[in-house]
Amino acid sequence: MRLPYVYKVTKYDPTDWNEDGRYVGLEVETSDHGPKEAAYLAAVLAFAEESEVAEVSIREPNLPAR
Repeated sequence: MRLPYVYKVTKYDPTDWNEDGRYVGLEVETSDHGPKEAAYLAAVLAFAEESEVAEVSIREPNLPAR
């Protein structure tokens, strides 16, 4: 099923990705893991709840499982 809207939450500049989808920017690729990633996920979930979104799909989170 294709969702009608897709949002990308990231600290990386979209121009820092090449045509193959690989990151080529100056930031360390894992510099948004840990507390920053947890904050991104919390913001996404808060937005979804406030907007009464019925389904959220999050790709490639790197937080340890609880």
